Amino acid sequence: MTLFGKLLVLFLLALAGGVGTLVVKNFQPRNASPALVYSDVLENIRTIESATTSSEISETPTTTPTALPPVSKPETPISAIKLPLPIPPVVSVIEPDWNKINEQTRAALANILCVSKNGDIFKPLSGSGVFIDPRGVILTNAHVAQYMLLTGGGEASDLLDCTVRIGNPAENRYRADILFISPRWITDNAKNLLEESPKERGENDYALLVVTDTTNPDGQLPSSFPFISLREKLLDVGTKDAFLVAGYPAGFLGGIAVQRALYSASAFATIQSRYTLGESTLDMVGLGGNLLAQKGASGGAVVDGAGELAGLITTAIVEGATDARDVRALTTDYIARAFKEEAGFSLYEIKNADLASLSQQFNTQIAPALRKKLTDVIHKTGN
Repeated sequence: MTLFGKLLVLFLLALAGGVGTLVVKNFQPRNASPALVYSDVLENIRTIESATTSSEISETPTTTPTALPPVSKPETPISAIKLPLPIPPVVSVIEPDWNKINEQTRAALANILCVSKNGDIFKPLSGSGVFIDPRGVILTNAHVAQYMLLTGGGEASDLLDCTVRIGNPAENRYRADILFISPRWITDNAKNLLEESPKERGENDYALLVVTDTTNPDGQLPSSFPFISLREKLLDVGTKDAFLVAGYPAGFLGGIAVQRALYSASAFATIQSRYTLGESTLDMVGLGGNLLAQKGASGGAVVDGAGELAGLITTAIVEGATDARDVRALTTDYIARAFKEEAGFSLYEIKNADLASLSQQFNTQIAPALRKKLTDVIHKTGN
């Protein structure tokens, strides 16, 4: 059975009973909650430090220190024991080379731009992504990748032209297919497709794309893409480490400027707040206000001092002065756990996977049902 085997078997069985049954049975969210305004997303989620908001999501519990057993008095006075003093180990602290990390991160960024083919449904839609595999695998948000479901499948759904852009300014360079997008996210959020400020809280907001071709008919794909490795070590809840955040923010640009003069940006940040979408896991972090607190930065990278991808920008508070804003990012650990639950295998196994086979299975056996959820919203509204 292939890597998607279990998921595909359940999916096909569910199709026999109707797509609606599949969605309700297999992709039911843990806790239904009122939809939130995009710019204020997660305001009802408890932080790990405090419980001043909604009780739908539990706090991360703290551990109670355990008292040590009493120490018995040695028979021989310590002063009489003649032992050589131990030599403390020499611990070398290697400072991160942030200039190098910044250069590598920005080289691995991608801009996903989708424009309407008929000009009357969607404005230009811009988001960010980051290459995580030298073969052209891009990690981004589901709320960015969902529009790529509307680039094929038939006349009713062939509404957008989406390209992967790189560079400064961003320029059309590649075509890509969806390798995987969270069915749970599509199920919960398809209804918000045409809203300018979607209402969701970031849960399951992840997707994988894979580059398939160049936008230049005479161009050739590179033998290897610049990429950032996924961090596999869990983030310490109390970490004070610095991170580099990077993406293609477009909040202050109009549609024409986004297409012609979009530049990547990066900034330093530290964790200001911590959130759990489960019971005791660090699933999302708030990184405070910086240049990435703009629309369009969704799908951007959060990179640690080792140069590994520790998180993915997913939402932000984008109103008010910069210092009052807040970039929110899903941790890589959360994305890996959510992916394994839905796809049936580890996100870290992508580097050894047959990408062509996975993409074909997803786009022929799973994508059509997800695409229909989006087109149903469009046709229901009369567009």
